[in-house]
Amino acid sequence: MFQRYFTQSIALVLILLVGTATAAETDRGIFWKATKEDKTVYLLGSIHLATEDFYPMRAQIERAYATSDAIAVEADVLAAESDIMVQQKIMMESVYQGERSLRDDLPADLYKRLQAWMHKRNMPEAMFIRQRPAIAMISMSMIEMQALGLNPELGIDRHFLTKAKKDGKPVLELEGVVQQFQLLNGLDNPALLLQQTLEQLEDVSTYLPQLTNAWKAGDHDALNRLILLDGLEENPEYKPLYDKLFFQRNKNMANKIASKASKYRSLFVVVGAGHLVGQGSIADLMKEKGYKLERI
Repeated sequence: MFQRYFTQSIALVLILLVGTATAAETDRGIFWKATKEDKTVYLLGSIHLATEDFYPMRAQIERAYATSDAIAVEADVLAAESDIMVQQKIMMESVYQGERSLRDDLPADLYKRLQAWMHKRNMPEAMFIRQRPAIAMISMSMIEMQALGLNPELGIDRHFLTKAKKDGKPVLELEGVVQQFQLLNGLDNPALLLQQTLEQLEDVSTYLPQLTNAWKAGDHDALNRLILLDGLEENPEYKPLYDKLFFQRNKNMANKIASKASKYRSLFVVVGAGHLVGQGSIADLMKEKGYKLERI
């Protein structure tokens, strides 16, 4: 079961935007149009888990996809799911090798909190003990999201990936599933990521509606506060974590977007909504590269 979950977009399942409320064609979402000379780049903030009533999306978004020559995503999860070699690499990145276990990488008090969560969700400890901290975080987040009725099969990035495969549009990767796993597993303090996830899971029932409402309204400032600023203000020790998971990735992805955009008249980009809000976002970085940004 978890092998399938591992192929979904990673990028902080809980910190990134997800939603539970009914969506409609009038929902604004996070959507930019970036233009430079004769090139156009559309930037759509993705919801990685959603419900059926998120579709159809706003006409401007669907039209931008239809008129684009290619799409770019953080990771082509559909290709990963059908590639045995990639699946093997994912499994190697997901579980401990040898005798080491999750208990060895977590402080005793944090592991007790994890055990309490497992007990609450009736999850056997053996289900998690072999998972590395970042993978345990993903598993926990997926379980909580699905308990709230969200479905990774209905994520916006997956929606457009499926359309692109059907329409024969080129699909470009800005990172890749294996690269995302390696990033998460290479964090200096992996316990911090799991600690943050446990803290957010405690407030998930109130946190998600706030994110949903902000996304539906296209409220960039509210999303920036909920996704980034509040966490950094309350826990300054998270700054190195955020730098790696957001700001450094934003720079790398913005560079790749600009490079790939030079080859197409119009490029449709889908990334996690957290990468498109606030200072240092991909939108900001595209502006620095000479693109004119317009909210649609």
